[in-house]
Amino acid sequence: MTSIPPPPLDDETVKNPLECPSLRWGIISCGRIAHDFTQALKLLPTATAVACSARSLDDAKRFAEKHGIAKSYGSYDELLQDSEIDIVYVGNVHSFRKVVGEKVLKANKHCLLEKPFACSRADAEYLVSLAKERNLFLMEGMWTKFFPAVEQARRLALGSHDNADGRIGEVVQVHSDFNFNAADSEEYPSSFVYNHSLGGGACLLLSPYPICAAMLFFRGATPDQINTVGQLDSATGVDLQASIALNFSPISDLAPALDTTNTKENTPKLPGAGLATLSFGMLGESEEETTIIGTKGRLKICSPGHCPTKLVATIKKSGRGNVCIEVYEYALPEDTDAIKQAGGYFYPNSAGLAYEAAAVARCIAAGKTEAPQCTLEDTLTNMSIIDNARQQLGVKPVP
Repeated sequence: MTSIPPPPLDDETVKNPLECPSLRWGIISCGRIAHDFTQALKLLPTATAVACSARSLDDAKRFAEKHGIAKSYGSYDELLQDSEIDIVYVGNVHSFRKVVGEKVLKANKHCLLEKPFACSRADAEYLVSLAKERNLFLMEGMWTKFFPAVEQARRLALGSHDNADGRIGEVVQVHSDFNFNAADSEEYPSSFVYNHSLGGGACLLLSPYPICAAMLFFRGATPDQINTVGQLDSATGVDLQASIALNFSPISDLAPALDTTNTKENTPKLPGAGLATLSFGMLGESEEETTIIGTKGRLKICSPGHCPTKLVATIKKSGRGNVCIEVYEYALPEDTDAIKQAGGYFYPNSAGLAYEAAAVARCIAAGKTEAPQCTLEDTLTNMSIIDNARQQLGVKPVP
């Protein structure tokens, strides 16, 4: 049975997460992820893809014809001069995020940058400062955070306006994995995922997802310890797989068990303290789930965890092993005829990109320059963890 979607974090009055004001999009880069994002825009009657651009005008024209886009450009600069575009979606190769993001913001356009937001914290800080100077909306395309299953997990773990404390008590641990076999779709060593100079490697390609999961349920706190192990490919210099362990220090030295005013819990667990174990890689396919363990229960964001439609909540009752299980399922929006005619999607559950696009439109219409589901501070913290992990693994900076 399909559950009723929770109201999105950016607007608690919204009942349908696809509900949003009109917004005119420009699409930079005409590759696979840009295809899927443009397909998802077709699920929003108020969204319009005004123009697209690629390094080749022929490529842009083919993309425009496939998606029914009125205008196509053979350069990014031409697209950025188009006065009919409100916001630009950037889906090009990782190493060009900073350069293209800078162009978009200097053209005074709002910007949605695909993940990874940048190839380093320093590059990310530059883009954030530029957006703030110009009072422009800027966000990393961490679409996972906008799925109803994740919005519901957030409410159950961290609380909401109608249940301030959540349902699973204090978060103790988060476990999240994202591993797939890149050989299924990428040629070695010619694919960009193995190209160090283009920002290839598991840390930039995959780690944003499990890192995002950990940071979300520890309320964006900065971990005080980051320990990373993994393997590099000696031929290409990229990281192939890794595991990260994060430790979060307490925000208070007074445990509920010692607080005489506490009537809810009797535990030595200090507020804010916890662990996260994260796994990601390009060598083999994992279950791809996220588990959030709390003092009063646990949540499982079911596979595929980076674009989930199912959430299982296990709520503790009195006594060990005595639990109540709640299942939440949220069907993806159905493909329109236009989506089918353009060939569907390249990646699993890409219809869910529409949730992200709708939230962006709502935020911009409300005068916001970032989305509460995915703040710029969240992105900067995540980039710091990625920088740290790459350094520990011995991956050289992207030139």
